[in-house]
Amino acid sequence: MKNLRLLLTVALLVGGISFAVAQTSPPRDGTIVEQLPCAVNPISTYEQYVESSKRKYAEELEAAKRAGQALQTPLAYMSKEEFGRENDASKIECRRIKYLSDGLKVVGFIWRPKDMGSKKLPLIIFNRGGNREFAKLTPGHGIQQFALEGFVVIASQYRGNDGGEGLEEFGGADVHDVLNLVPLAESLGYVDMKNIFMLGWSRGGMMAFLALKNNIAVNAVAVGGCPTNMVSESKKRPGSVANIFRPLIPGYDTHAEESLRERSSIFWSERINVPVLIMHGGADPRVAPSEALFLAQKLQEQGKTYELVVYAGDDHAISMNKTDSNRRIVEWFRKYMK
Repeated sequence: MKNLRLLLTVALLVGGISFAVAQTSPPRDGTIVEQLPCAVNPISTYEQYVESSKRKYAEELEAAKRAGQALQTPLAYMSKEEFGRENDASKIECRRIKYLSDGLKVVGFIWRPKDMGSKKLPLIIFNRGGNREFAKLTPGHGIQQFALEGFVVIASQYRGNDGGEGLEEFGGADVHDVLNLVPLAESLGYVDMKNIFMLGWSRGGMMAFLALKNNIAVNAVAVGGCPTNMVSESKKRPGSVANIFRPLIPGYDTHAEESLRERSSIFWSERINVPVLIMHGGADPRVAPSEALFLAQKLQEQGKTYELVVYAGDDHAISMNKTDSNRRIVEWFRKYMK
């Protein structure tokens, strides 16, 4: 019986028969695991847009009041013609996605022109502001209009938000959620990987600089209303410590200043090695305009390529000059296309 087993084994080997069990690798970070189409413009009428603008303006007034400032910016919104042009949902495709980052399912969005043809398009990675559910992305976020300029736009909600897995760290491990948008973009097949740009607003500007610190490969960056010194921010706005830093940053109470310096580009501006467009509202009640000025001074001293634009009297969102700031962003990115 023993010899019979031996003969059978030899026969199987000679016959080339293999019983090896196939090993499957887990999907890599950046893999899209879920996606659904989304309505590009839930604000379907001009009247709804006006009401939404009024609500946002009231929020800015309240933020200025809490900061002990008087908001100089008057209520401003697009004309009906501009609204129709910039919110033409028939020309934009939107996808709500979940993708892997550190093995977590993180929520994000992709916007692209519907009529792309066979040409690969440049990419804008957009980093949202706010934290947790505050200021989270929506399908009709204003960033969608860059798709009308011929860009693919990809953005993350950051882990733990909008039904995503994990916990947000306000510039900690959640920076990986930004970095992993690069392999995600490559997997799509219609992104020109030689032309990747990054745009961040408010906290999203901090995320953009942290991504640069982590060696993300982009051609150029634009930021608006960006905090650059979280240490001074914590002293000027103690409410940020109680409501954002302490609940979100791991181990904040044991190494607060170290954690804030790690998130503050002013302390490691030498790591910013791509052209940067810095924009800020001169009457921003959320992030002091001096944050932009001090970073620009650092970049100037280090011989970096940058441009600084401060809109006098404007708010955190640069509401009065949104058309001009969007034009500058597009021109800045096109200037550094390969």
